[in-house]
Amino acid sequence: MTLATGLAGCSALSGPEPTVVDTEVDEGIDALIGDTDIFVTVRNDGAAGTVSVTLELLDGEGTVLLDETQTTDMDADERKRVTFSVDVPEGTEDVRASASAA
Repeated sequence: MTLATGLAGCSALSGPEPTVVDTEVDEGIDALIGDTDIFVTVRNDGAAGTVSVTLELLDGEGTVLLDETQTTDMDADERKRVTFSVDVPEGTEDVRASASAA
């Protein structure tokens, strides 16, 4: 019985391995002003689990003007599009997205 519990604990260590495969701005990158939807597509190459997806909006010098994170449950080998509805700060010139196991 203890061995089975130990094995269950080991299998719990393998979790999601998310990767951002696409970031799309509603109406294009030139629409980065005011209320805008930004879509981040994430692919999970690992086991099922909870994934954190982070969106950053940056100015021309790389300073983060807005940082927002959402969590989502993903199955193994799943692709999912996560929508961020944000009020884009003035001066935003770039979008960066990342994903990690939560």
